[in-house]
Amino acid sequence: MGCSAGWMMPTAWLTQFDQIYAYDIDPLTQRLFNWRHGQALRKSNTQITHHRQDAMAYLPEILAKHKQASIWFDNMLGQHRYRIRDEAHVEKELRALKTTLTGRDWGSVHDLLSGPTQQVVRSQDSRMQDVRQSVYPKDMDASYTQSLVQSLQAQGIWFDHLTSHVFADDTPTTLIPWEFKPRYWHWLQAGWQSPL
Repeated sequence: MGCSAGWMMPTAWLTQFDQIYAYDIDPLTQRLFNWRHGQALRKSNTQITHHRQDAMAYLPEILAKHKQASIWFDNMLGQHRYRIRDEAHVEKELRALKTTLTGRDWGSVHDLLSGPTQQVVRSQDSRMQDVRQSVYPKDMDASYTQSLVQSLQAQGIWFDHLTSHVFADDTPTTLIPWEFKPRYWHWLQAGWQSPL
């Protein structure tokens, strides 16, 4: 869901599936995704069906239609607050995912925080390697969030994407610093939830 061109998905990972149903609101998704992964998917006999649809708005119907499917949110949930613009509603909807998806294999990589930094960070800089493993949603309080922001030499206003409680409190996640453009960084959160 929210697959865009599949930039954040390894082709080898995709080819392990027999069937993929991709949901995205972007009209260019199908063309770009197939350009990036199509040849390998055809070679592995992985069938892909694209849907131009708002997956969050139609999530109950999508889940009912694909009862056994694993769900992957690809860089989508962190954008939800900018599309809906009602922070209380968005936070409630994002927090509810862990309940809505109970009993499913599902995961997400999404924006957690983003904002400007003081200087351009070079690829050899140690901050590029500052991936934080096994961070639990329950541990992400204000002081921890502040440490994330300061680790990238933040300046100005940083944005909370309202995704810190997408996963259940006992789900280990990985936090990844990503230089979106010079002097502007994101902290991404990635995790996978298996059925209990």
